[in-house]
Amino acid sequence: MASQTTVLVLTEPVLLTTSAVTEYTSPVNTTTIIKKVTATNTTGSPATLTLYKVAAAGTAGAINTITSAKVVAAGATYEAFELENHVLAPGDFVQALSGTGAALSFMMSGLQIV
Repeated sequence: MASQTTVLVLTEPVLLTTSAVTEYTSPVNTTTIIKKVTATNTTGSPATLTLYKVAAAGTAGAINTITSAKVVAAGATYEAFELENHVLAPGDFVQALSGTGAALSFMMSGLQIV
């Protein structure tokens, strides 16, 4: 059976909280390739971004940290190239948090292969 590849927005724009929240989970029978990740600081002060790539049924922690407390300047957009082209197996997920609640607008796009 031939596979089908779909290009899509994996995470619509969302304001990150100060707790690690699952922003995307690769669906059953689907492999996901992350292509673009951005975080825009919508405030007048610096904010930090932390990203995790977690295996299915895993927990965010030091071992699966991709970006740790990256400072995003006030009004700036950060392209999280560290997460780009990573592959998520079915059930794997991405979690994100900001050091300052509601400061970073987060968005992610990529490919799903079924």
